[in-house]
Parts: sequence; structure tokens; C-alpha cells
Amino acid sequence: MIATILLAMVQTAPVPSRAWKERNQPDMPVLPPCEPGNGATLVHSIKALPDAVSAELARFFHDGYGMADVGEPFNSTDVVEGTVPQRRFIRAYHSGNYWVIWYEQGGIIHALQTIALHRERRPGQRPAFQMAPGTSFTGDLCIATKAIISGVRGINP
Repeated sequence: MIATILLAMVQTAPVPSRAWKERNQPDMPVLPPCEPGNGATLVHSIKALPDAVSAELARFFHDGYGMADVGEPFNSTDVVEGTVPQRRFIRAYHSGNYWVIWYEQGGIIHALQTIALHRERRPGQRPAFQMAPGTSFTGDLCIATKAIISGVRGINP
């Protein structure tokens, strides 16, 4: 009987505590629609990004905190438990040679941010994507996206 109870306990996945859920599975931010122009297309998941784009995101955010996809757990606070990513994908826009990624940054100062990837064409190679300097913005992400697509860049420290 005791062995059966212990086996049932091991096979049952633990239910996250309320504090864990509040910290690591907060609701997605509700953001208004954005029409950045220039024929931009919208993507709602990391899984829908081209492999080269998602690979560059993983490389760029290689700090051990990574980026969760829409609806996945992420660490929204400064309390670090386990390996839950500290960023969460919100959406992305593709226009011309750019992918503009919207994401939440958890931690002491929670923020909604953008980062853009620029397509680099090299002779004899498939297009690769690299982070475009000066494309990390906070605030109104739609305005930031329009600015990035139009060529505006911030000052990098």
C-alpha cells in the first residue's frame, strides 16, 4: 500500500504554487493592434519564425535566461527560481530586411521591449540574421517598430 502511494506521488506532476504561477505565468500583456506599414507581416509565436531568426534570438539571448514563447512560463520578477526564461516573446513583424521582435523583460524593472534582426546576405551563403545595433526600445512598441523599419536607431551604450 505504501509503495503504491509513493509511486502515485512520483508519477503525479507537482502543481505549481500560487506564488510560482503569479511570478512565472503572468497574463500576456494586452497591446493594441499595430500597423507598421511597408507591407509588414505579423507573427504570433517563436515557432512561426524562420529557423535562422529563432536561432539568432537564441544566440543573442544566450545568457542562460533565454526567451519563452507566447503563453509559456517566464520569470516576470527579480525572484529567480530554476531555469525559467527571463524574457517572453510577444509578437514579431517582418518588413523588408528586418524582423522586429516584441518581448517582455522580467526582473527588477519589468519592461516591454523591441529588438530587430537585420538580414545579412553573403555571397554563396543563405541569408543570415544578426541583431541590428540601436534597435532596443521600450515604451510604445508600435511607434518603435515603425521607427526601426524607417531606419531610426538609438544610441548603444
